Amino acid sequence: LPIWAANLALWHVPAFYEAAVESSGVHAIEHVAFLSAGVILWLPVLETLPAPEWFGSSAKLGYIVGVRLVGTLIGNVFIWGEPFYAIYEAGDDFLGLSPQADQSLAGSLMMLEGSLVTIVAIAWLFLRMAQEGQVRQELLERGHDPRTVRRAVRYRRWHELAGAPSKPNIAK
Repeated sequence: LPIWAANLALWHVPAFYEAAVESSGVHAIEHVAFLSAGVILWLPVLETLPAPEWFGSSAKLGYIVGVRLVGTLIGNVFIWGEPFYAIYEAGDDFLGLSPQADQSLAGSLMMLEGSLVTIVAIAWLFLRMAQEGQVRQELLERGHDPRTVRRAVRYRRWHELAGAPSKPNIAK
């Protein structure tokens, strides 16, 4: 989260942003940095490598809320702030927007994109948490050790427990 936030903020500093607008090489570096920081941001949520036991679905939910707060902060600075970039002082030729309107639109689009991604991620985590709760309860009712159940559910390996459902029976 700090790497992503610092990268996002850095590339919106006028000197860096204007360098990216004026140079295709710097612009390419900017997008490689955005992609790299974005991948690093989502790796803990997607858990491509095993994460600590405490970083389960609830912690991931908090992490996503933190990401959204950073995005909201930066988006609001753009929506409500004075124009930052001298390169746009003449206005937008394409849409005919003033520098203020152009920057506000950019901030609004940042917020919209971030909100859509957040809604999808939170919905996925809520469904995952519901499934984990169902499986946890079913395994405990079958007499499995609570600590074993906690770890099996946390790492989504409940199917390895003897007598465990291969898929949770959510239709109960």
